[in-house]
Amino acid sequence: MMGEAATPRLTAKEKTWNIAAANVQPLDDPYEKKREHEQLRFMNRLPKAALASILSSWLYFGYAFKSLLDAQTAGLSGRPLNVAWLSYALQLAHALPTGAPHLLALSAMGKAKRQPLFRLTGNTCPAVDIFVTYCGEELDVLLDTVRAAAALDYPEDRYRVIVLDDSVSDKVETKIQECRVENKRIYYTTRGIKPKTHTKAGNLNHGLAYVSTLPGGPSEVVAVLDVDMIPSQHWLRALLPHLLLDPKVALANPPQRLYNIPNGDPIGQVMDMLFDVIEPSKNATNSAWCCGTGFVVRRNALDGIGGVPEESINEDILTSFFLKAAGWEIVYVHEDVQWGLVPGTITTHLKQAQRWCAGIVSTAAMLWNPQAQNMTAEEKYGALFPAFAFSLSVVIDMVAIIALPLLFWAGAPLVACATESQLRTLSIVWLIKFCALFSYNLLVTKAANYHFSLAGITNISAVPYQFLTLVRFALSVLIGGGVPLFTPSGLKVDVRSGRTVAGRAKVALWDNGFIIHVAIITSLLVGIGASSLSATSGLADLQNFWLQLYLRAGWPEIFLIWATFIIDCWVPLSYALNPPKPMARSSLLERDSKTRLAYPTREAKDQVRIRPSQIAAIAKIFYCIGACGLTLYFT
Repeated sequence: MMGEAATPRLTAKEKTWNIAAANVQPLDDPYEKKREHEQLRFMNRLPKAALASILSSWLYFGYAFKSLLDAQTAGLSGRPLNVAWLSYALQLAHALPTGAPHLLALSAMGKAKRQPLFRLTGNTCPAVDIFVTYCGEELDVLLDTVRAAAALDYPEDRYRVIVLDDSVSDKVETKIQECRVENKRIYYTTRGIKPKTHTKAGNLNHGLAYVSTLPGGPSEVVAVLDVDMIPSQHWLRALLPHLLLDPKVALANPPQRLYNIPNGDPIGQVMDMLFDVIEPSKNATNSAWCCGTGFVVRRNALDGIGGVPEESINEDILTSFFLKAAGWEIVYVHEDVQWGLVPGTITTHLKQAQRWCAGIVSTAAMLWNPQAQNMTAEEKYGALFPAFAFSLSVVIDMVAIIALPLLFWAGAPLVACATESQLRTLSIVWLIKFCALFSYNLLVTKAANYHFSLAGITNISAVPYQFLTLVRFALSVLIGGGVPLFTPSGLKVDVRSGRTVAGRAKVALWDNGFIIHVAIITSLLVGIGASSLSATSGLADLQNFWLQLYLRAGWPEIFLIWATFIIDCWVPLSYALNPPKPMARSSLLERDSKTRLAYPTREAKDQVRIRPSQIAAIAKIFYCIGACGLTLYFT
């Protein structure tokens, strides 16, 4: 008919995407529906618990400040007054960064939502290039990931698996070429160099260039797997619908699950706090990040930001920033579709903590990069705040490690009140704060499958190493005039290399620097002992003895700090001297003898098996309640 606009002709890709989008179906899974209900209930409750915890903290520190002023007015002066003010400052400073998760929870107030779960059905699907990054890890680990990636429930002619080898290994190339004989979807490529920094980002960019040379050119979607991450067969069908249904979504990102964590998770390697609490909250506020593996991303979105940014060790987070600045959205899909490995030793675990520390800070510094200028103020805040809170917590913890023993050695009460009645009120106010914080921790711990301490989440054993990493970063910026391009050297020797306890102790204390943990524990215990002895000087009755002990070493807020420091610093020493028996990876996988496909067993993925002991947390809780109760009785 004359006057009607001609219908635009669709490209082959657009037709494919339209058909695929029409084939997306909501996931009808009773387990996932129950999980969604529980998570929404949790996300509705958590902001309220966070608000209660923040308000009660303000109440406590406000009343403690008033008590100090009243004590000063009543005549307290000299060293006792100075010690009390320094103790108050330490308590307040230590509480500030630990409140960062509370603020994140508050930002999700009234925004509780869970990314819907879908399945892509049918055989009309987008083309996908799957990159498996490799840099010298165990060859068997790589082969298991490659075989699983090449056996997906996905049309065979719509995806390729490309191994990106940064180890420049002839053996690896030979093995992958053997796999290619059996499966033509598998490809091998290498940059031909062994890079020393920003390995993964450069490797991925090489992959982007490489697939452009393959028949058919680059695919519409890029998917990335770390070398140890075994994907489920429905991995792509679970993630791609989020790109198909929303043209603004550039990247869909799943959680990382781990199958080789030792029973009880002795060194706190599980990451459920990130993937079951933080990322869902960030997704509710449209500020989810890429977490580095298992994600799918539009090729044109990556090309639009110039590929994977190489300016930071944490290329995943920086990629998120630049995609958001370009107007794209990122979603977090809370479905378990990949299973990987944690570092097998305490040394590699602490090295990883160093690398994350360097990456978080250097990535935040990249917000001044011209490519990030289009990010909204809210997005920049969401990027800067975690880096600031993390860096602040490391610095404050390091200051507390040094200052707390000195305060104990001062031989004066760490808390000052004008009267016993005021001390009684202050104890009650602290109990209110503690109960509010415990309620918050209980919610978080339950949401994270009871994989964290009820007394709060800490990682003090890594603080000395992270602090040195921050110092290196600051010096590099000040001296070099820019953001440093480095990866931390980390710890060099596996503590299990010693066959005897004495041999392991030598490796742990001297070769890996765990002597710093011995020094921290010793200084705190000696300081607490000296302070406790000073409490007995000239006192004959139980009431005054307890009150002096309570104020000098046993004040609950101070107790929680030093008890946590001692327990956390003992963990690497205990692990080094008596490491858990290594779990053979073969025993954690169920392998098909014909196809050689391997997937984690149900026992390996068991969430109850890796729950840590709550004995230390319960002991701290009982002490705090008991100490306050005894003080109320005596006053």
